[in-house]
Amino acid sequence: MAMTAASVIAARSTGHGEVSFVLLLLELDLLWMTLLVTGLILRRRSEPVRAGWQRIARALPPAPVARAIGHEVAALRALAWVVQRRPPTVPVGALPVPAKSGTAVLPAAFVVASGVEITVLHLVLPYPALATALTALSVYGVVLLLGFVAVRWQHPHYLTETDLVIRTGRHVVATVPRKDIASARVHRDGTTTTPAVEGTTARIATLAGCNIAVTLSAPASVRLNASPRSTAHRVTELRFAADDTATVIDGLRRDHDR
Repeated sequence: MAMTAASVIAARSTGHGEVSFVLLLLELDLLWMTLLVTGLILRRRSEPVRAGWQRIARALPPAPVARAIGHEVAALRALAWVVQRRPPTVPVGALPVPAKSGTAVLPAAFVVASGVEITVLHLVLPYPALATALTALSVYGVVLLLGFVAVRWQHPHYLTETDLVIRTGRHVVATVPRKDIASARVHRDGTTTTPAVEGTTARIATLAGCNIAVTLSAPASVRLNASPRSTAHRVTELRFAADDTATVIDGLRRDHDR
């Protein structure tokens, strides 16, 4: 369940819809059943488990595996930085625009659920070694889940002297020249909790939705995720979330007072 939670957070943060959310709820069950069945098959064939898994690893496509490992390492690094209370990763002189509000609710629920799951595993499974292995997997999944949230916290939106930069984690969704911002206002929008584009309006939402709307005098290019196949949308309104709306709005409105 914890690994499922981590994947759900990743999927929602990069723009996948509700179908992906539902499908990913099956991931952990499929994962541990695959591990168990593979181990049994290797044992039945009298093949050393370590050698068998090494052979399987060599057969996996290297690029997707490398990307997956890269995402995990980035999540763990971001979690370590958050624990150490390092400042957000933004350019020197930029104003961070964090959007932490509401992002901890779902992870907290999965942490509780994972605790229940670990307890049940130890009560139900007759094999202590298997229960311990699945417990370790669940604990790592919880840590990874918190890491995905930490990536968002460590890489917030930010304002520079020339641009408003909107991000989802390390991915830059849009870079908007401040000279192209016609207006900025507080606008609470809970119609979606994942990044989405509808017509010429982009909503870079968190689980708490959006609370700032920026109207543009010239269209901006928006890519909801880092995939090379992602669509570049042209939008004239950008909605996103920020913890301190007053500071962001004041910063953007000063452009029109100069």
